Amino acid sequence: MSDVNFKDKSILIIGASGGLGKETTKHLIKDGATNVVMAGRSLQRVIDAKNDILSKIASQTQVHTVGGFDMLDPHKIHKAVSDLQDLGPFDVVFLGAGGVFFTEEYQTKEWKGKQIEKTVFQNLFGSHVVLQSLKREKLLSDNPRIIIAGGEGARGIPGMIKSPSFTTKKEMRAYIFDIKNIGKKYNPMDAIGVSKLFGALWISKLATLESENYTAIWFTPGLTSGTNGLAGLPPVKRWFMKHVLFGLMNLIGKAQSPEKGGRKFANCIEGKIGKNGDILGAPQGQALGKITDQKPMNPAFTNQELIEEIWQIMEELFGKF
Repeated sequence: MSDVNFKDKSILIIGASGGLGKETTKHLIKDGATNVVMAGRSLQRVIDAKNDILSKIASQTQVHTVGGFDMLDPHKIHKAVSDLQDLGPFDVVFLGAGGVFFTEEYQTKEWKGKQIEKTVFQNLFGSHVVLQSLKREKLLSDNPRIIIAGGEGARGIPGMIKSPSFTTKKEMRAYIFDIKNIGKKYNPMDAIGVSKLFGALWISKLATLESENYTAIWFTPGLTSGTNGLAGLPPVKRWFMKHVLFGLMNLIGKAQSPEKGGRKFANCIEGKIGKNGDILGAPQGQALGKITDQKPMNPAFTNQELIEEIWQIMEELFGKF
């Protein structure tokens, strides 16, 4: 899919009420998208985001809203996808929902008798269930463009996020299924980096499925302030991070506004950035900058054993794709 014909495509935005999801949707509407479905966990928040966008933009775009996309609850995701029957099939699916848990130790999500590291579940496993459900409900077009929101933490950011290091499938399984017993100290930013790395492995497998005709892309626009990612922090710390720390980082060019990040995501959705199998983000050692191939920055990105294993884990937990 190219930017020439994106206006005729049906676009599904998961995580549409968040800062980046909302700004991405706004840019798509400004660019002339004709059919956009905004989806999120809370229907009212998605409706509020839609109304705010349309109060500022005169548009003929058909904008639909759907709730129920709780990325920690596969049952709710299945139900939410079934509610999309009259709105699909979709030519573009943007998997932008996720988050981070600001707690003192690792959290887990129970599923099928297993305790699964919660940040990975929310940032990747939920997205897998969304796409799997769309496929089963025949809500994907013949050549869908699938984009998952990445993050520079997947290869590390000096002074901010430790570079995730996995060399064997045993190490990866231990992190996902036995995190509370392997003695790793919890750092929420490092945890989000690991989840984004696993998302890149997942997209790499998706891009090579011979039985499908997907254009699968992992893309991050760079460090973005003003999103909902800090919602789990105490109020005072959240205010400091949002208005002082990120304000300073924006000023010196180390972070960007949701408006700028959303513009880049919209470009990716429209086909101006990214081709099948791409893993794209900021330059090495930076949180923001020229869109660059991330694969050389962490050997795990191209570790075929890890790529196959993440898919095997998905099928163990959620059945055949």
